Amino acid sequence: MIRVGRQWSKLLHLVLVVTILLCVTIIDFSFCAHMIFSSIHSKSSSYCLIRPNFAWSNTLQEGVSSKLSITIDDFEKYQSGSFPGGWQPWRGNKDSARNVYTIQKEQENKYLRANDDGSSIIIRKRLGNWDANQYPILSWRWRARVLPENGNESIGPKNDSSVAVYVVLDQNFIGIPKTLKYVWSTTLPVGTYHRREGMGRPHVIVLQSGKEKLGEWMNESVDVYADYVRIFGKPPPRKAVGIGVLTDGNATGTESQGDYDSFVIHRRFSDP
Repeated sequence: MIRVGRQWSKLLHLVLVVTILLCVTIIDFSFCAHMIFSSIHSKSSSYCLIRPNFAWSNTLQEGVSSKLSITIDDFEKYQSGSFPGGWQPWRGNKDSARNVYTIQKEQENKYLRANDDGSSIIIRKRLGNWDANQYPILSWRWRARVLPENGNESIGPKNDSSVAVYVVLDQNFIGIPKTLKYVWSTTLPVGTYHRREGMGRPHVIVLQSGKEKLGEWMNESVDVYADYVRIFGKPPPRKAVGIGVLTDGNATGTESQGDYDSFVIHRRFSDP
């Protein structure tokens, strides 16, 4: 009887292990963990689990390693008023995301506009073929139009940003992302680095601050490889997870608006 009991115990243990492995394969743990432990963890909202989409931009296929710069998205191929193809909501559903993020046109240039409606929705673009070891520089343009009042990314109840760019180059063995979050902060000074307590929370780096340049397009260029090594103590893997954007004002309960454009990755010796 003892021997039979041990055999059943071993069998149940094996079934449990196989079940867990199947769950890891089927469910996008990076998405789930990000939603549970992200910087907006404390903000109430519904969650939507989706299977990961590892499709990469058509401009980023194998055999382009000799290029100095590769465009991730400049939003020119989308119709004005539409939601950008290739981007998916990390929080909430696509219908809700369409209410926040739309393609707009200004002087023959298309860009992504974000008007937060209190739903605090991150949208992301999967970039599984991006090797930050070869293309360590990420550049983009953004414009803060309305800053959330008293927004402060280091304090949970004030954790709102007019514009924020997420960069995820890696995740741990259960899918919790290692996230860099570049922000235009209402109150934190430029150069601030902060990470709130809690598993999976992003590492916040302030690139712009305050109202001085409000309404102006600003060009940003960051060495995500160097920031990753400085924070995590080792080089990133050869395949990144992706990037995301967030414009939100739900923590402070105030209006928040911003724009995004021209996401490009570069080799370090290029001139972004």
